[in-house]
Amino acid sequence: MLRDRASEILEGWIVRFERSPLRFRRATKAATHTSQVASLIEALTEAAHGGVDGLTPGRPSTRELERSAAFLGAQFASEGGTGYDVAALLLELRDVVAGSLSADESKALTHLFEWLTLVALDGFATSGIQSLREQNSEQLENGTPVVELLPKVPAVLFVGAPNTGVVDSLLARAWMLAVGTGAPCLVIDCAGLTAVGEKNVERAYPGFLEQAEGSALQVLLASARRPLREQLAALSVQRQISFQHFDRIDSAIAHALERAGHLLMRRS
Repeated sequence: MLRDRASEILEGWIVRFERSPLRFRRATKAATHTSQVASLIEALTEAAHGGVDGLTPGRPSTRELERSAAFLGAQFASEGGTGYDVAALLLELRDVVAGSLSADESKALTHLFEWLTLVALDGFATSGIQSLREQNSEQLENGTPVVELLPKVPAVLFVGAPNTGVVDSLLARAWMLAVGTGAPCLVIDCAGLTAVGEKNVERAYPGFLEQAEGSALQVLLASARRPLREQLAALSVQRQISFQHFDRIDSAIAHALERAGHLLMRRS
């Protein structure tokens, strides 16, 4: 029945999806997803070869359906769709198919599509969270200040909770800035870091030391909590990199200015 009526089922789904009361924002059109629904019908047809047992969630016969549902949810998230649209797509398809089944088959189909809806919504949520993480990482990498405060006084001012890859990239940029300006010191300020951010700085710091090993650069760590500064100090000693910690960033900058040969005006 599924194979013979595939086109009819697809047409019925289009009508039901467009009219579905489950949809609120209606951010997408049925025509956008007809090929995906056709693939779901085909996968459902294959699963139905095993009868009612073949429609049991978690069976090998439903594996392709589950993969398709997860991909569907992720695609809706990437296209700016909503979870309501995801649920409407699957539940309306279920209702179209169920109209031609026996009571036992309809019950099995209901359980299967409830499971597929959960799988799709999990894919939708996971993809959305991953997208937000990527956006956050991109914003931190582009927006975190890696600047020359004054000639030969480079600094990186960490904020938030950058992941290890972002920290590694920022430290690499800071190192290149220090080399390019001939700076004797690099100020690394951690006042804006969260606890997670501090852990990631600790993880990325050995890679920075590999770049700086053998140089005369002095690392000036500012505003770091004790566990982080002790760990970074120990790693610096191992790599024979000069290291000093300051409780305040202005003290670190003052030290860097002196090392860079700037004359400081002091009040008597």
